[in-house]
Amino acid sequence: MTEKYFEAYRYATKKHDGQFRKTTPVPYIVHIYEVVQILKLNGADEDTLVAGILHDVVEDTHTPLSEIEELFGEKIANMVGLLTEDKSLPYVERKNEHISRLKNAPIQVKMVKCADCLSNIRATYLDTLYQQNAWDKFNSSKENIRLHYLHSLQAFKELKFTDMYQKFLKFYTWLFVDTDRNEGEEK
Repeated sequence: MTEKYFEAYRYATKKHDGQFRKTTPVPYIVHIYEVVQILKLNGADEDTLVAGILHDVVEDTHTPLSEIEELFGEKIANMVGLLTEDKSLPYVERKNEHISRLKNAPIQVKMVKCADCLSNIRATYLDTLYQQNAWDKFNSSKENIRLHYLHSLQAFKELKFTDMYQKFLKFYTWLFVDTDRNEGEEK
């Protein structure tokens, strides 16, 4: 790895300092490490890894995209820009706009977002196993979240033969299909 990779980690660690995963004491940077590990295991190149490290900086820290471009170059900034959601929009509108943008994004951007979704859905799945009312921590309904993940899977169809896509699909099934089936049997 080049210095750019390590500088991205230092930068993201500083930018996400004091942030935590939803309703947990887990530092947010752990999510970033997990996304990068998923990308590495799926053969991502260094630019994709750097974009993975920086994927939430603009969205979650109010950092201007121009700062990413200045520090890490136009290519990385373009990737981060495609990965950044407009949090001023309501949940469903924001997610739909983002997924429609990702459908035509370069494969490297789709890889980062797929790794991000896998990390997030795995955390949600574990939360539902160990926390009562785990769905209450979200800004939207379980159904809206399910639809977002379903649309994400459809947008990433080019990745369907990758390990991360298959794991994302497995967690989607466990979280939404199997649990809904089990809830229906209990009624």
